[in-house]
Amino acid sequence: MSETIGCDASWHLTHSQPPLLVDYFDPGRGFAGQINGLVSRFQTVQAVCQNGEGPLRLTELRNELAFHLVKMSRWWGFDFCPLGLTGVRNPLFMSYVKAHAARSVEDESLLDLFTVQRHMHGGDPGHILVLGRDPESSGTMSILYGVDGQKSFRFTTRANGAAIAWYRHSYPDFVSAWLAAWTYHCPAGHVCANMREHLAAEREHTWARSWHRQHFHRTGGSLVVRLYLDAMSQLSACESRFGRMEFESIVNAIAFKIVRHAVERRIAIASLLAEGSAQEMSQRVIDVIRQRARLYVGRSIDSLQRPKLEALLDQCVP
Repeated sequence: MSETIGCDASWHLTHSQPPLLVDYFDPGRGFAGQINGLVSRFQTVQAVCQNGEGPLRLTELRNELAFHLVKMSRWWGFDFCPLGLTGVRNPLFMSYVKAHAARSVEDESLLDLFTVQRHMHGGDPGHILVLGRDPESSGTMSILYGVDGQKSFRFTTRANGAAIAWYRHSYPDFVSAWLAAWTYHCPAGHVCANMREHLAAEREHTWARSWHRQHFHRTGGSLVVRLYLDAMSQLSACESRFGRMEFESIVNAIAFKIVRHAVERRIAIASLLAEGSAQEMSQRVIDVIRQRARLYVGRSIDSLQRPKLEALLDQCVP
């Protein structure tokens, strides 16, 4: 239980609250750091609960973290298996989620929408649960987000006091709706860098979605090298700040997987690269991969998990 040393129930009740870990309405915070933090805090809180060290409030926090893992899986559209990701059997994990939802009307409504839809007109794109207002929208025009009966994300712009009229387009994840909303809102805004930037960000996020979906997939050998080269190619094609931010994180995550796989197999990075690419990789490429792996651990890994992963990186042989 080394990962929970120094992090007792009291510490978690102060430092592991979901609002400190995720900001659903600010995709600019990035995907990897937020979801990795949620997973880490759920696992460490669960460990304390299993040891019987925590009060009821800690059990409630564990249940809330479980709910937010499910919510994030829909918000960002990644493949989520509770057993594979957290080590908790799926039925038990969902009992945590439901226990939290029973204590929160808002969260119960969202869970219902994404599951049995007792409160929704199932499959009805015109029946929409309002998620909230974009905190960055201001003045007389607000941007609102919602999820419809087909489990797709929606948006609308609304003048103060006006009725809500949702735009007809739907999106598979929140970030796609968020980007589209700001593209639409751009011409009416006082500060709009240029439409090309917005459209490029939308396009590049469609590329990033498939990478987010497989964020927790275990890959190794020649495949992880090919994935790195593919992601680097897409990063070089990005024209928007948001797209570059997403793909920098994606490339760094794959670089970390390369280093971890090399350490686990006890081979040099150069040997692993030779297995996955017909072209010879220079020492500079190897150095960049190591640097990116360290950036990933420093920027996107929860502070509770960082020491052991930094130790893993130290074992890496170029």
